[in-house]
Amino acid sequence: MQAKGWGVPNRNFWLGVYNGVLVNGGEAFFHSGLVLAPFLAALGAPGWVIGLIPALRVGGWFLPQLFVASRLAHQPFKLPLYRRTSTLRILVLGVLTTTVFLVGDEPRVLIPVTLVVLALNSVAGGIGGVPFADVTAKVVPHYRLGTFWALRNAIGGVLALIAGLVLRRVFDIGLVFPHDFGVVFLLGSVLVAGAYLSFALVREPAGVPALKEPLAAMLRRLPDVLRVDVSFRRYLRVRFLGLLALMAEPFYAIHAITSLGAPVAALGTFVIVATFASIAVNFAFRRPADRGQNVSVLQVSVACLMAAPLVALLMPTWPGFALVFALSAAGNSGMGIAAWNLLYAVSPAPQRPLYVGVANSILALPSLAPVAVGALAALTGYPLLFGVAAAAAAASLAFSFRFSELRALDKAALDVAPQ
Repeated sequence: MQAKGWGVPNRNFWLGVYNGVLVNGGEAFFHSGLVLAPFLAALGAPGWVIGLIPALRVGGWFLPQLFVASRLAHQPFKLPLYRRTSTLRILVLGVLTTTVFLVGDEPRVLIPVTLVVLALNSVAGGIGGVPFADVTAKVVPHYRLGTFWALRNAIGGVLALIAGLVLRRVFDIGLVFPHDFGVVFLLGSVLVAGAYLSFALVREPAGVPALKEPLAAMLRRLPDVLRVDVSFRRYLRVRFLGLLALMAEPFYAIHAITSLGAPVAALGTFVIVATFASIAVNFAFRRPADRGQNVSVLQVSVACLMAAPLVALLMPTWPGFALVFALSAAGNSGMGIAAWNLLYAVSPAPQRPLYVGVANSILALPSLAPVAVGALAALTGYPLLFGVAAAAAAASLAFSFRFSELRALDKAALDVAPQ
C-alpha cells in the first residue's frame, strides 16, 4: 500500500478510516450503557430486558457469521453483501427513530420495537461483518493495521466527544420524554448511515477464494480446526472470557443513577470521559499494534476491563464513577484493536472467512450473560455482578500469558502483503 497519494490502495485505506470515524460518532448516540439502557429503564423495562441490550447487539452481530462464512468463502468479492446489509441497518434505525416520535411515552410499543430494531440491526451487522473483515484484510497491510484502527477510533473519538456534548445538551434543554431520546437516535442514524456509505465505496480487489463448502461440511470440519490450531483455540478462550467480563457494562450507568444519585444529564459527561479515554488509548496503542505487539495491547486492555468493575464496587460517589466508564472504554478500544489484528494474524488468507465466522459465532455466547445477570441483579444488587465481571477479566488476563506462538504469528504477519 502506498503511504501517500490518492491511488486506489490509499483511497481504500481512508474510506475505511472514514467509516470508523462516523461509526464511532454515531454509536455514541446508541451507547448500550449510557443511552439505550437508561432509555429502556425510563420506560419501566425490567432488569432482564435491559440485559437483552448487549445480548442482542453483541450476540446478534456474532451469531450469523459462521453461516455467512460458508456462503461467502468461495466468492472472490465480498463487498456486495456488505452493501445490502448496510441498507437494511439504516432502514431499521429509521423505524426506531420514527416510532419514538410517533407513539410518545408508550412502553408497550417502544420496548418491543426497540428490541426488535436492535436485533435486526445487529444481525444485519453480523452478516456484513464477515465481508468487512475480509475486505479490510485485503486492503490494509498488517504493518498499517495499528494505524488504521487507531485513526478510526481516535478521530472517531473526537466525533464521539462532540456527540457527548450534544447528548448532554439535548437532555438539558427539557424536551419531553421520549422525544429527547428521539432526537438522539435521529442524530446517531445520520452518522452511521454516512459510515456505511463510506465503506461501501471501497474498491475491493479480488480475493483468494476457498473451495465452496456447505455449512454442514464446514461444521464437521470445525473440531479439527480447533484441535489442530492451538493458537486459534487459545485466542478464542481469551476473547471469550474478555467478552464475558463486559456483562456488567449495561448496568454501570443505571447503578450511578439509581444508587449514587447521578442526574440523567450526567450521561453526557460519562460519554465525554469515556471518549477521552478511548482516544488516549488509541494513540498509545497505535505503534505497538503496528509493530506486531498486539498480545501486549490485549493484555493491558483486559487489565482495564478487570479494573472497571472493581472501581464500580468501591466508588462511593457518582462524579468519581466516571473512572469506571474511562476504564471500560479504554479496555474495549484496546481489545478491539488487538483482537482483530491477532485474528488476521492467526487465520490463513484462503480460510479467513471461516476463521472469522467461527470466532465470531463462538464469541456470541458471552453476550447472553447480561440477560441472566440482569435478572439476578434484581435479587442480589449490583456488587455481585461487578465482582463476577472482574473475575472473568482476571481469568482472561491469566490465559493470555500462553500466547507465545500467537506473538510469533503476529510478528510474522508484518512481512505478508495484503491479500
